[in-house]
Amino acid sequence: MSVDRLQAAFAKACFAREPGFDADLRAFLAAQGVAKEDVEALLAAPRRLGLYRKLIRHNVVGVIDAMLPRTREKIDAAVPGAFDATIAAFLEHEGPRTAHLRDVPGELLAFAAPRWRKDDRLPRWTADYAELELVDFVIGVAPRPAPPPPVADVSADRPLVFADPYKLVRLAWSVHEDTIEERDVTLLVYRDSEHRTRFLELTDLAGRILEHLFAGAPLGGAMVSACQAGGFALDEGVLAGAARLLADLGDRGVLLGARA
Repeated sequence: MSVDRLQAAFAKACFAREPGFDADLRAFLAAQGVAKEDVEALLAAPRRLGLYRKLIRHNVVGVIDAMLPRTREKIDAAVPGAFDATIAAFLEHEGPRTAHLRDVPGELLAFAAPRWRKDDRLPRWTADYAELELVDFVIGVAPRPAPPPPVADVSADRPLVFADPYKLVRLAWSVHEDTIEERDVTLLVYRDSEHRTRFLELTDLAGRILEHLFAGAPLGGAMVSACQAGGFALDEGVLAGAARLLADLGDRGVLLGARA
């Protein structure tokens, strides 16, 4: 319990907007329920809590800015200072839960997206824009993938092998285009042979098929499941469209073949 109280005090010191420890550190620690012996130990040590707060917040804000710079620009253009206000609210009311600094922007987005969608001062596509920017960054900096397993020719009874990294994203706005419109969008985000992040817009059915394929379903089963879920007839048009999709993914270096 003593450790929990101490950790909670440090969290408040680092993430609250006005923690109040500068004026009276003893009173601050006592108000957080820190054990008396821990209070005395902290008071006897050099006063580094303020420096610790600055370092932690600098690292957190720094990784958010590194991964969501365009989102900051869009938000602050609409409402100056709103992005920093969002970070401050996130830190005070939620705070990072992850042990990995790289995951903090995703936690921020989970906190902020519902609030951005309700904020009439911001473009209605703000949350989608941030989601795609975050995926773009993560795919772009993902480690070089391991060599793929042996592959065979594509056939209906085999799962397919795809080149990492990639991710399917479903959005309500066409934030990948210069002119942003409200419409359902399914995007495949992947990295090309020159390690540049690319977007490929898919039809709803194509997205459903790839979702099943990425989960490890055989090609034939993926097509059947996707058509059933989306209410599509598995006819010659669908088969021809799937063939074109797979050929395109092969040309882009995303599809490597079938599992041997």
